[in-house]
Amino acid sequence: MAYAVVLGAAALILGWFLFSGRDDAPEPTLGRRADDDVDHATLDAAEREVRDAPSEEAVRDWGPGVGKAPPAA
Repeated sequence: MAYAVVLGAAALILGWFLFSGRDDAPEPTLGRRADDDVDHATLDAAEREVRDAPSEEAVRDWGPGVGKAPPAA
């Protein structure tokens, strides 16, 4: 009898996890449109700058508000 109660409770909990769903789930990022607020030209330029950098040290501190890296000596 105790096993049946535990098994029933486990089935209820499992059903609650599987079928409850979330109404306030965030929008998946895969379906986002390309005309969002991102400046893609600036982003592409920053990615190229990092990819083509002569060393890891040259692009260590980059991002919004950061000035240009000092020239390599």
